[in-house]
Amino acid sequence: MKRKNSLKLRMLITTFCWMFASCIVVAQQIVKAPKPFFPLPNAAQLRWHKAEYLMFVHFGMKTFYPSDDHMGYGLEDPKRFFPAKFDANQWADAAKTGGFKGIVFTSKHHDGFCNWSTATTNHSVQASPWKNGKGDVVKEVSDACRKAGIQFGIYVSIIDKHFEQKGSPEYKIYGDYYYAQIKELSTRYGKIDEYWFDGFNADKLKMDYPRIGKMIAKNQPGAVIYDSKVLVNTIPDRCLAWPGGHGGITPDQDYRQLVNDTLRWYPNEPSIILQGNWFHNGKPAIELKQMQDYYLSSVGYGTTALMNISPNSDGLIDKETIQKLSAFKQWVDQVHQQNPALLKKAKSLLPCRDNNSRYAANKVNDGNYNSYFATDDKVTTATIEIELGQTKKIDGFILQEYIPLGQRVEAYSLECRVNGQWKDVFTGKKIGYKRIILAGRASAKDIQFPDADAVRLRIDKAGASPLINNFQVISLGGK
Repeated sequence: MKRKNSLKLRMLITTFCWMFASCIVVAQQIVKAPKPFFPLPNAAQLRWHKAEYLMFVHFGMKTFYPSDDHMGYGLEDPKRFFPAKFDANQWADAAKTGGFKGIVFTSKHHDGFCNWSTATTNHSVQASPWKNGKGDVVKEVSDACRKAGIQFGIYVSIIDKHFEQKGSPEYKIYGDYYYAQIKELSTRYGKIDEYWFDGFNADKLKMDYPRIGKMIAKNQPGAVIYDSKVLVNTIPDRCLAWPGGHGGITPDQDYRQLVNDTLRWYPNEPSIILQGNWFHNGKPAIELKQMQDYYLSSVGYGTTALMNISPNSDGLIDKETIQKLSAFKQWVDQVHQQNPALLKKAKSLLPCRDNNSRYAANKVNDGNYNSYFATDDKVTTATIEIELGQTKKIDGFILQEYIPLGQRVEAYSLECRVNGQWKDVFTGKKIGYKRIILAGRASAKDIQFPDADAVRLRIDKAGASPLINNFQVISLGGK
């Protein structure tokens, strides 16, 4: 009898424990995710953020008229276009060597010469001796990108000096001519990941931009668009902005921009010359340190950079340039891979969201982009500490917000623990997709971080509950 009662008691206790554990699991499962903080990036913009840097490739008639002036004027002779060793696969391989996630190619620059087989004009590869007029640079580049598994985008100048000079027997209105060209490019070459519409005073040209935008939305729904501020009103959910100049940009980038009284996700895309004057002009690519500085003042400030490499008149990227790109990627990898904070003990000085482990402090250093620390909805400050286990050389930090739910952080501070005392070492405003802070470089050019055995990120102000998915330490010395 006693054995039966004992068995019943054990079964009762086991059942109770199972039910209790189940309740905990259910409670963790039903905790509500943070509310979105609008506006949000769409899927195409998020893919663009994650690319971090893309290769801008300028190649066309101007390659065969090299000078320090990147402009063409529409009267260049297509018979000079003859890239005897042209190899788009070499371009794609060079892009991968440098860590670029894709190529944005100049299908047409300001001179109006078309790098594809077009029905709109004879001022194109069809009038050149290259491949007896049967070649199509756009097709070969798009095919090479797909083969290499990288993104493909097209630059299409809104300005067309050839049309200005010569006009067209088929098109009396430039807007119709340009629309036909964009439609050809949008429907013949498979998936396009990015359009780059370049043209100063583009808003003054008589163009039906809404018509162009609707056609792109129909044929290339997954593309982002650098729009020179002419398409953001038609397809606002995927546009990229002009930062106001070429080269690096300023820190504290704010993706949330007011466009015609509506708050939009409208991040800047800087364009940076790594070689030539956009087109190849016989000069070598810039040196590694300058490449690094451009990277830190673009990608390191939270945007995706378009970095220009120019193939030569043979149709190849210079070997010396590829060697520099390889060294550049090695440096980028080193900055990201030497992280003494990875998987170390992390804690929040305030409770995480609903005290739920799904949003705990250890999500900031688990190496998973899609996991993140979060506070309760009404809590807009936070402090996260990571124990490094022993004193480490601190060369910098990498911070990331979980931007699929919006950009939130408006002020933050970094601290290092030295001999048991916390020391302020850096303050900033915006974090965004990624913020890289490297001692002695870019916005930290006058700062050297102390060796420390723990680090602290303090979110001092946010527009909504902060969501941090990466708090990383850079330790290049490996001490």
